[in-house]
Amino acid sequence: MWKITISIIFCSILFSPVANGLCQDASHVMRIGIGNPEKANSFSWSPFSVLKKEVEERSGGRFRIELYSQSMGTSSLDMVDMVLDGPVHARDFADGHVSTLYPPLQVLSIPYLFADREIAWEVLDGAFGQLLIEDMAQKTGLRPLYWIENGGFRHYSNNKRPIRSPDDMKGLKIRTMESPVHMKIVSDLGGQAVPISWGKVYEAIESGIVDGQENSIGTFMIPHFENIQKYIVMDAHVYGTYTLLMNDAWYQKLPEDMKKILAQAKKVSAAANRGLCVANEREGIKYLKSKGVDIYFPTPDQMEMFKNRTRKSAVEWLRQNVGDEWVSKVLAATQNAEKKLGYRR
Repeated sequence: MWKITISIIFCSILFSPVANGLCQDASHVMRIGIGNPEKANSFSWSPFSVLKKEVEERSGGRFRIELYSQSMGTSSLDMVDMVLDGPVHARDFADGHVSTLYPPLQVLSIPYLFADREIAWEVLDGAFGQLLIEDMAQKTGLRPLYWIENGGFRHYSNNKRPIRSPDDMKGLKIRTMESPVHMKIVSDLGGQAVPISWGKVYEAIESGIVDGQENSIGTFMIPHFENIQKYIVMDAHVYGTYTLLMNDAWYQKLPEDMKKILAQAKKVSAAANRGLCVANEREGIKYLKSKGVDIYFPTPDQMEMFKNRTRKSAVEWLRQNVGDEWVSKVLAATQNAEKKLGYRR
């Protein structure tokens, strides 16, 4: 009933004069729901504007993309249903939002898996990333368009005390996405993980339901958490991935030339996302410091403490709950990327 209600609400929005009745079927039109409001130079909106521009220009207007903000505070799985059964062809999702629907995605959340963004890009744009795309499409009916950044590396923030070591996490209630491995990382550090939908996080922190959250700097700034969070530790425990999940049945019906145009356009969109994530992080750190937020970069020895408390435990859990094959493949792909790019552990 709830799924039907959400679809009716969204269709009523689309049937408004502004939307020009776009709930009606239209060939070569891609309707995309975005979970954040429209904002210039935002990693969570601007890359999709770039995708729209590239697709429409490359197709000479034969393939149109329509973007809609869907900030309605609904659960991630309700939004999955809207892509599979409802009025949109695709929606943006962070990896943690759909990890219970497609468990292999959790291997990307092995703590401290990627030592640098460049390594992550090499892995996600390569054979392993494509394997995840094809397998997820086959298993769920949802096809990731690409693997881009959810703001970049994720860090812990709270309003209780500075975090300098894992021991400082003890007892802190930390909001996470609905990702079992994200929750396990918090638990292994001594905190209490509390999964809460994105639209309700600010209220949860403000009311004291949780003490903090974990996100990239760019994501931290979207709802202005600096107003209610005093401390950030830049531990980079997980590289946050982001995507557009498409209805695979709809995608398969596209003509081959339209698929090719979408494949070309997504490369430009991904470059925009990644560039904005880096810029948002750099400028965001300066801005947050100016607002009095304590931003701490752990020393190498302190980083080892965080890794030792979480990585082995998470890998063992993933092998048991997701499978040896996926864990081994992502670790091998990461090692190969490090070797290719000249990194050393």
